[in-house]
Amino acid sequence: MEVFKIAVKIFASADDFPPDQFVPIFHHWIQNQSVEGHQLIDVADYGHVASGPGTVLVSSEANFYTDRAEQRLGLLYSRKLPLPGSFQDRLRAVVREALKAAAKLESEPLLNGKLKFKTDELLVRLNDRLLAPPNEQTVSAAIEDVRMVAESLYGKTVQIESRCTPLTLVEFRVRSTQNPPLAMLLAR
Repeated sequence: MEVFKIAVKIFASADDFPPDQFVPIFHHWIQNQSVEGHQLIDVADYGHVASGPGTVLVSSEANFYTDRAEQRLGLLYSRKLPLPGSFQDRLRAVVREALKAAAKLESEPLLNGKLKFKTDELLVRLNDRLLAPPNEQTVSAAIEDVRMVAESLYGKTVQIESRCTPLTLVEFRVRSTQNPPLAMLLAR
């Protein structure tokens, strides 16, 4: 699998936040260039879009979204630039960046500790219809790598569901009976 445009969403425990609450946080991150390995560029607020991308932090390498798709707040990290290594290496790197960003957002002083992420579910999306067309061949080519990364985080307690239709991107939903802290997942 040559795909590198990979997105990972980590879901929040609750959504008690007005859509524009993340704008000043992301502006502060840009001012301090505080996401290692990313050239932070701009912030866009799509809070007016129901079930939309929320607030977007744009970087050269990836976009960070306070995504509200499925009526559930989460942090979506969507990689734009290539990463080295195999598909499994790239997926592992994207998951790590999503976890790091979620941990950073959880510890953001402007949120007063109110934002917490659940870790018992991850959404993995292959955001490239050319290199990862939405079909069963793509699912078959990627599922074992998704499983290996998921099991390195959660052990054998994972369930993975795939979804793809001609109208959607290939998605994998990883679920676990465990809900370890973000720091523990990052250490794994």
